[in-house]
Amino acid sequence: MFARYDAGRETLDDLSRVETMIRAYFNIDDADIVLVSQEHGSKLGFPEFETNVVFWKAEKRYRMKIFSPVSDVSQADLPIIWLLPSLEDNGDIDCC
Repeated sequence: MFARYDAGRETLDDLSRVETMIRAYFNIDDADIVLVSQEHGSKLGFPEFETNVVFWKAEKRYRMKIFSPVSDVSQADLPIIWLLPSLEDNGDIDCC
């Protein structure tokens, strides 16, 4: 779990919940890293908050952005499992 230093207790609980959900959904080992953060949206016309997820699985790095605050993220927001290769982090600065 990754949180900014100013995150409230309720946000930390949601970050932990999303981390657990990501680990279970993508079958990520406990030894692998999952980072979840909530950021202010940076693009005009996008939601005020977005949830960013970075994780490693089998020594590959993946990332995804969910255009909802972390408190609203549910399993319905996750991509179909066979789309996992499309989440592989290829080094582009802005994935979305």
